[in-house]
Amino acid sequence: MSKIKEVLVLHHSHLDVGYTHAQPILLELQKNYIDQALGLCEQTEDWSEPNKFRWTCEATLPVLQWLETATSRQVERFRHYVHNGQLGIAANLLHATPLCTPEQIAKMLYPLQRLRKEFGIEVKTAINHDVNGQPWPYSQLLLDAGVEFYMMGINIHFGGFPLTRPNAFYWQTPDRRKLLTFNGEHYSLFSQICHVNAKDTNLMAEGLAKYLQKIESDPDYPFDFIYLTATNLPLYDNNPPDQDLAELIKRWNEEQREPSISFVTPEQLYAKVKPYESQLQVHSGDWTDYWNFGSGSAAKETKMNRRTKQGMKAVELLEAFKREEAPSYVQVKKQAWEQILLYDEHTWGTFNSISEPDHLNVDIQWMHKAHYAYLANSLTGYLLGVQLEKLAENPLQSEEPEGIMLVNPSSVPVTYDIRIPSSFKAEGRHLSADRMRQVLMNNEANHAGTSYGKIELPAFSWRKIPFRSLQEAECSSLLSTHSGVIGRVEEGLWSRDISIEKGRIETPFHTCSFDALTGRITSLYDKRQEWEVLDLSSPWTLFQYVQETIDSVHHANHRSTLFPRDVEKGNNGISVWNHDWKAKRHTYTQLKSCQVERSAHSATLILQFEAPGVDDLEQRFTFFDYSADIEMKVSYKKQDITTPEGTYFALPINIGSWRCQYDTAGQFVELDAQQLPGVCRDYITVDKSVSVYDGSHGVSLICPDAPLVQVGNFNFGKEQKSIDKQANPLLLAWPMNNYWDTNFRARQPGAVSFTYVLSTFQSFHPAAVMESAVRAVSPVLITPAIACKEEESGQFIEVSGEGIQVFDVKPSEEGTGIVVRLSNCTDQPVNAQVRFPNRKIQEAFTTNVLEEMAAQVTSIHDHTIELQVEAKQMVHFLVNVKS
Repeated sequence: MSKIKEVLVLHHSHLDVGYTHAQPILLELQKNYIDQALGLCEQTEDWSEPNKFRWTCEATLPVLQWLETATSRQVERFRHYVHNGQLGIAANLLHATPLCTPEQIAKMLYPLQRLRKEFGIEVKTAINHDVNGQPWPYSQLLLDAGVEFYMMGINIHFGGFPLTRPNAFYWQTPDRRKLLTFNGEHYSLFSQICHVNAKDTNLMAEGLAKYLQKIESDPDYPFDFIYLTATNLPLYDNNPPDQDLAELIKRWNEEQREPSISFVTPEQLYAKVKPYESQLQVHSGDWTDYWNFGSGSAAKETKMNRRTKQGMKAVELLEAFKREEAPSYVQVKKQAWEQILLYDEHTWGTFNSISEPDHLNVDIQWMHKAHYAYLANSLTGYLLGVQLEKLAENPLQSEEPEGIMLVNPSSVPVTYDIRIPSSFKAEGRHLSADRMRQVLMNNEANHAGTSYGKIELPAFSWRKIPFRSLQEAECSSLLSTHSGVIGRVEEGLWSRDISIEKGRIETPFHTCSFDALTGRITSLYDKRQEWEVLDLSSPWTLFQYVQETIDSVHHANHRSTLFPRDVEKGNNGISVWNHDWKAKRHTYTQLKSCQVERSAHSATLILQFEAPGVDDLEQRFTFFDYSADIEMKVSYKKQDITTPEGTYFALPINIGSWRCQYDTAGQFVELDAQQLPGVCRDYITVDKSVSVYDGSHGVSLICPDAPLVQVGNFNFGKEQKSIDKQANPLLLAWPMNNYWDTNFRARQPGAVSFTYVLSTFQSFHPAAVMESAVRAVSPVLITPAIACKEEESGQFIEVSGEGIQVFDVKPSEEGTGIVVRLSNCTDQPVNAQVRFPNRKIQEAFTTNVLEEMAAQVTSIHDHTIELQVEAKQMVHFLVNVKS
């Protein structure tokens, strides 16, 4: 006798912002689908409970947009069917990627407040269909938002799922709480296995019988029901409610077939799973996503959106202390956030972007996708300009500025080498509107030109400095080394801590040796550790360019070589990755020039090469006298290539048997040891940094612009269950690729540039690496100060506690308070102190992630909040302060 008594069907659209339709079209369609679902709910409301039509809004974005134009009658109908169990709402705004920062995830959960209030419901469930994973801290942020049940429906096309499916488990969060999780089948599987378009219950029975046989043979499947989702084929994505499905299910039940079938909402499924809680296993670790390698097919825009988010962090910090209430400003900020979030959604191209890369619809959908990044950047640039002008107290119109203002919007102290753009000192009229042309978070670091000395900027601080108190240090010099001979250099006011000789740059921290005839870096020596950083036996050297293609000797040059798709196997959870595909890897063909650029406090090795797949390849390695970090910048013009190709920059590391830690959504994850079984290990998406180390030495690669990394070796397509950690791993920055056969840009020609930062250490300390990473990704902002007769400085917020990072400071959504979010990146509880210099704390309250108050903070002494932050915990609180 079958143990399966019923089939539960969750009917949904699957929101894919792009792919099937141009984005504006599908967002309008999604609103129409809600009205269609309301009509079907109404038509079947009087049917018996198992047969009633039920619809799930798996993402809140369509609901929010529907509410913008819905009449009171429509809203009332929606409320009615939510309460009678025919409509369900899940918590996620959309199906996002691990590009998301923790403050982004919080932002995407904010609509829960409105929807809970609007419809008088709890919304305790969240759904992700299609995408292959979420950052580990996402689980704790869901719990902080009152979400208790998480449902996944992974598509293993160029991907994979963890553990076994279908089944449920507890996903243990970084702070050791537990989120009930259903690891479901590929979305739409009910519609596929039951051949619902045929409207034939005999075909349904055949398909279900075959599927149930698989379930019955699984001794670890604990439930007496199966849960599958239904879409409206042939649209797997962005599909409307199926007008015939309720009638088909009703006919099945009236024929008294077994098992019975009924629609289900997420809340109803949660109620079905909950009684089995004691039988479920607990699994801890990062749900590392396979699919985000799609961001590498849009590398320029991905870089832009990452920098936009740093700009928005600065905007919200400044706004928290000088709140801007103008309706137009508020609307611009709302729109900027919407665009940031939409860009980090999981859709990178249309269904035919690879098969027909020149099709007009492919261009149209890419323009809409890219526009999210460009519009977000411009709007955030405007907001940042408004806030900086306000902080500097600049007039709309004036004569020349008297000085500069520097702002460190990050949570760590920064040493800054002052450079002043020539426009700051231009004679004549200066306009605020003219200054607003500069989008400051887009500016690349400039180590050439006149230095006005180094300055220490505390975390979350600003400083005004009159021009008259700044003294020029020197002018930079460019030294040609292509011939192997370096000219004489007068030291002047240059730092004597940096020396440049033939084929060598030395700082207090490192010695870099290079061959001026070939451009090969022959050594990177850590002076403090007396350690050669590079594996000198490797065919690769420091940050060496690699073009990876499919080897045409062994394979046809198309993407099915990497992943020979088989829908039937995919529906049964059987991987078809080609683990043994053969790659060709090419590097530079010729050195064009080799130069060293000397500045007051830095030296930059500049190498220009000819190389396959790119034009005008230039790499710049900057070494500093005041920092052990090495800045590595690369720029090139990508050629228009539509055949499968990956672009890497290799770092062969000289260490023994090693470990790896990477950060995702603000928390560190150890590769393998802290990942769910079966998730992606071949490549990872880093929020800021990745570190590899043994018991004696290690390196961190910080990735401000391009988040994709491979660790250990060239790994794409291997689908490894664990990574080989033998000595001398390759650490691979992976900024660009076009490997997927759909949902990808086939090409991204044109000029691009990326910055990486390399640091070396003796032992891995999470707090130190996080501080270094935050410093590298957070630019110091510099702007003219019109009135600046004397030096002034200030600090917005001061936080202490090893391993404590402030990942968000923002104005509260309601009222005048300041929301502060702290994260402990260590495995130990930490006592933290938070104070607001020159301001008095009137009152403070702990909150959840949605800013809903939990309890008043009583541990306030000398206007300092004292609290203990548990291991890996995120803490949110609201503070009211006054000057």
